[in-house]
Parts: sequence; structure tokens; C-alpha cells
Amino acid sequence: MFSRPRPFDIVHVSSAHPWTDNRIHTRAAATAARAGYRTALVAVVATRGERPDVDWDAPDEQTGVWVRRLPRRRRAARLLVSTVQAVRAALSSRARVVHLHDPELVWAIPVLRLARRRVVYDAHEDLPVQVAGKEYLGHLRGAAARVAHTVVALARHADVVVAATPSVARRFPADRTTVVRNLPVLRATDALLADPSDRPPVAVYLGAMSHDRGLDVISAVAASPGLPSGWCLRTAGPIDGAVDRRAFDALCSSGRIDHSGVLPPDRARDLLQGARVGLLPLLPTPAYAQSIPTKLFEYLAAGLAVIATDIPSWRELLAGVDCVTWVPAGDPDAVVSALQRYAGRPDLLDAHARAGRAAVAEHFRWEREAPELLRVYRQLFGAAPSDGVRPFTRRDLDDSNRNVVYK
Repeated sequence: MFSRPRPFDIVHVSSAHPWTDNRIHTRAAATAARAGYRTALVAVVATRGERPDVDWDAPDEQTGVWVRRLPRRRRAARLLVSTVQAVRAALSSRARVVHLHDPELVWAIPVLRLARRRVVYDAHEDLPVQVAGKEYLGHLRGAAARVAHTVVALARHADVVVAATPSVARRFPADRTTVVRNLPVLRATDALLADPSDRPPVAVYLGAMSHDRGLDVISAVAASPGLPSGWCLRTAGPIDGAVDRRAFDALCSSGRIDHSGVLPPDRARDLLQGARVGLLPLLPTPAYAQSIPTKLFEYLAAGLAVIATDIPSWRELLAGVDCVTWVPAGDPDAVVSALQRYAGRPDLLDAHARAGRAAVAEHFRWEREAPELLRVYRQLFGAAPSDGVRPFTRRDLDDSNRNVVYK
């Protein structure tokens, strides 16, 4: 058992996201740990059967982040119990900087500041726009919109806001807001990837699934008699409990869809690297029309050609990069036609994949975003850790009580 190394320097906190979350753990928290900050994470267990933690017992061997896992609870219990539990854990970490990742935690900003903590609020999404696009809320949408604007108003009291996109950043004070996009971390093996034409004939969708995220389109593509011969459709990710998933489940039972459920980040990347084409059939809701779709860049990093909904802001983002086949929103026949084209044109398939990988290597990778996040931390601490930027090593496990000294 490792000793518990309080005080930490930075603690990342989420009462909603799993501890394996890419943006929170493997990007933001891992970046801080590699830079020499003693970094903790409070988040939710990732899988059923995983045990919660009562304290921080050991750092993660891959990232160097000390993880404390909370129980998974239903939404009401999460709001009433998990948020308080997460904030109490953040305070017990004695970290000087508390980095919050959920709208449901904004109530804690004044509490944390009274406790003399510096607070970073990470705005992953444009909450008011997201709520406005949820038609199923019906007559409750007005009340939900007021709550969303209240959350944003409270979040503005954080010392610093980290926004995932420029459109999200516009909600917050310009002098205290930094844009840090949620882009993929490249792996050493990415440079050795086979061209997609040399991989199994698989089209893949990775991520949460709902009506707005194209679940109906995915089901229709899988059921289509026009799906290229020998091709199959694989999916991974959680499915919104509010949707009618009977058609999807029937396709899984018949073998038309191979659904892997929720995967940890490394296995998700492996799934992508065993496919030819990535599907991005999100509908152009107000939220998605302004977003930077993380899975688009995950697909490109994994060397896939992409079939995506034709959304103007996405086209603009990839201007000059020929790596995507754009299709009308909600049109499974167009997706099937694009798959047929890739199946018949392996040269086009490989050309799109190579162009996408080059764009990620040059512009759309986490390594280009990390310096902005580290600049935020340096400003809050007044200096960088004395040991500078370095990878996490086994020495950190052996020397788990080492205190970071600032100069």
C-alpha cells in the first residue's frame, strides 16, 4: 500500500465522468502529472463491478495520476450525493488548484474559493445551446434553459475557465478564459499503421449513441441490403436510456452490428485501428453544429477515412484537407453509397486516410493543446514545477512521497 501523498498540487474533479475519460484523465490530468505537478483525480468507476476507493492508494501506472473512484449512481443520487462526495474529496486532497469538469459542480466554486483554493472550471460543452436543442424536454425546456444560464453565471466566478471550443469560450470573460481543444493523443504505434485497404472491411462508430448522435442512421445502414459485400458495422459506447433501441438490439442479435459496449481508451483506439471507415452521423442540432467533434479526430488519428454529416463548421475546420466524404444529415442511403464508393475505390480510401493522419499530426493533436493548459497552471501557481516537463517513470512509484518544489 502506498502512502497517501497529501498535499497534491492539482486535483481534477468529476462526479459524472468515468475516471478513464479521455479529456479529463488521459489528456488534462496526465499532462499535469508529466509536467511534474502531483496530480490527483476524483471521478466515477468506469465499469460495473469496479470498486470505489476510500482514498488515493497508488498512482496510475500509465499516467502517474493518483485516482480516487466514486460509486456510479443514478442522476438524482449523483446530484445530491456524488457532487458533495466529490467536493469533499477535492478538499481532503489539500490541492492548491481544483479543476472542475461538470456543470453540476459549479455550486462548489465559492466554497472552494473560501477555502483558499484556486479553481479552474472546464467547460466541455456550450450548455445553454445544448439544452436548447433537447426537444424531448418539451415544456420543461424553458426552465432547463434558465438553469443552464445560471450554471454559466456561476462558472464565471472560477479563477480560470478552460473552454473546449471558441464558441464555448465566448460565454466567459475573455481575460480569464483559455481554449484547450479536446484532441487525440498520438501513440508511438500510430506511425506504423497499415493503410485502411489492408485492414478488415469494417465501418465503425465510436461514442455515445442517441437519436441526435445518429443511432437511427447507424441502424438503417446496418440493415441496408446495399452494404458492401463482406463489410460489417462495429460500434462501441453507451446508449442513451431514453431512446427506443429495439431495432438496434435486433441488429446486434442478428450479427448485422457488432456492439462492444463501453471500452477503455486504449481498447477503443485498437477498435478503430482494426477498421477502414469511421462514421460520424450526428444530426446538425444547435450544439453539434458549433462543436469540434472529438471522434472525428480520433478516427483520423487512427488512419480511417470518414463519412460525416455535412455540417458547415466541420467543413470549415478541415478546409483544404480531403479526408472526409460529406453526406446529408439523417440520410442512411447516402452513407451506404459512400461505403460502396470506398469499397470500390481502395485508392480513394487510402488517400483520405493518409490526408487525415497528416492533418492530425500537423494540427489536430493534444500535444499542440497541452502547452495552453500548462500555461494556465503556471499562472495559478506563479511558477512551474522545478523538475520541468518529463515523462512519468517507475521512479515516481518508488518515490511516491516526493514533494514537488516550486521556484
